[in-house]
Amino acid sequence: MENLTEESGVYDDGEFAVLAAQGIEREWIDGIPHPLLFERFSDALGVDLELTAEHDQVVCWRELFLQILAFGSPAEAVGAFGLGTENIVRVIYEPLVAAINHLQGLSPRDTVFFLLHTTVDDHHQATLQAISTDFAQSQSGRLGLRRDMLKSTGTPTSLSLWCWRALVTSRSSDDIGYSGHLHRLN
Repeated sequence: MENLTEESGVYDDGEFAVLAAQGIEREWIDGIPHPLLFERFSDALGVDLELTAEHDQVVCWRELFLQILAFGSPAEAVGAFGLGTENIVRVIYEPLVAAINHLQGLSPRDTVFFLLHTTVDDHHQATLQAISTDFAQSQSGRLGLRRDMLKSTGTPTSLSLWCWRALVTSRSSDDIGYSGHLHRLN
């Protein structure tokens, strides 16, 4: 629930203090759902997400991920969502933040989506790791965690590298817009 609350743009005072220390101003994010923050970034780049076709890797990953959440065991869902997704957000987004910081003409307000996620998602990871520890007490739980963590990490990791390359090689490329569809799942 905490993750969903933050995804909708609601933070507590402690989180706002941590974010302010990273240079993120409250008015940039307060009450603004994360998909809208990504749209702000896309608009600043000149990418129209509505006109951009989804990349096949994004569609396949999203369908597999939703299938795991809908039909997998609780351990499999935690493996996919926690260990395979939330645990790699910082690893995926930090290189994107570095690349974005080299782009001219974008304000920190326009690019806050990525820095926000490298700052606040660590406690999501800690919560999901604690839940994973409970599932890891049984053989079937360990297998579910591992299997679906592996299913969910391969595609986003390769896709993030592809997005990073698109970002650093062409600021106006329509390909950049594809990365937005990753966040629409969250």
